[in-house]
Amino acid sequence: MRPGSRWHGVVLSVLLVAVFQSPTCSAEPPSERPVLRVVYFIPTDRKPEPDRVERLDRVMTEVQRFFREGMKQNGHGAMTFELERDRHGKLKIHEVQAREPMRAYGRNSSDKVRREVKAALDQRGLNIDRETIIIFQLLLDWQGGKAEEIGPYVGGGDARAGTAWVYDDAKLDPQLLPSKEPGGWYNGPCSLGRFNTHYIGGVAHELGHALGLPHERERDGERARRGNSLMGAGNHTYGQEKRGEGPGTFLTAAAALPLSVHPLFTGKPRPAEGMRVRLAELTPNRAKGKLGLVGRLEGEPKPIGIIAYNDPRDVQGDYDSLSFVSKVDDAGRFQLTLEDLRPGHYDLRLRAVTGSGDTRYFGYHYV
Repeated sequence: MRPGSRWHGVVLSVLLVAVFQSPTCSAEPPSERPVLRVVYFIPTDRKPEPDRVERLDRVMTEVQRFFREGMKQNGHGAMTFELERDRHGKLKIHEVQAREPMRAYGRNSSDKVRREVKAALDQRGLNIDRETIIIFQLLLDWQGGKAEEIGPYVGGGDARAGTAWVYDDAKLDPQLLPSKEPGGWYNGPCSLGRFNTHYIGGVAHELGHALGLPHERERDGERARRGNSLMGAGNHTYGQEKRGEGPGTFLTAAAALPLSVHPLFTGKPRPAEGMRVRLAELTPNRAKGKLGLVGRLEGEPKPIGIIAYNDPRDVQGDYDSLSFVSKVDDAGRFQLTLEDLRPGHYDLRLRAVTGSGDTRYFGYHYV
């Protein structure tokens, strides 16, 4: 299907073609398995939490478990990311002393925090532009029993590198997920368990972005049985099943597919060169609340799958995107069926996934 073409009442026009690739760079040495590196960011007016190493080990091991089980449920086997550990098996944390006090790092200070982290780790021989890192920031401020979020809480990345910005706190601990005891705060008083639902769920969600996952929600029929998609509102329902408060959070097939070829999950070197893949053919067919897409991809590295993110324009943002997945055969052909369509305008993002972990997006608008 070519941009601007019209078939069966479907108008598709080019909205965006985004290629997630970097200039050619050398891959990591084959002997080194890519790992997730944990960074600890300490403003000048804060002190590190004394139990941070053991507690954050529990946090990241819990998030490892979530991804491992999600990958297995989606048919990829028990895959998960590898954490950086020292020779004794202890979680390795790269501590960075900030240049300024806590209030100098606002909600939009992700670049500022990352620049300081990069400068510090460059001096230690670690180039974070070629790493996937998660920065635990001491930027959650407790005053009078209320927790105020001061700094950035976001994530972004791809198969080559990524960064997640999250918070550390003395109450952040997966051992507290089952707790109904008071003492937490998230937009109001809550249990310690619910506090950890939001913030450990947030760790998993922002790490998902650092690994290259976009927002996408679960289908309406899945919510009662499986809970919320991690990359939708699942950061606010993570682990709630441990308190009998709901079904929790799950990993969708659209999230599992790119993770199944991500270097942190496969253990293979990060891709050295950008992909050269194009959408050679795309034909739509719309009927009875569904949109069928038949197409063909060409290029290298060879695409192994394709994801459609169907995003209604009547809701601001992309949290309401529904995802659909198809394998790509040896000739590059694929077939997708987009369901649950309502009247209105949609942004459609097709994401080609290659075996190297690289992906490419093709964007359209239709009604």
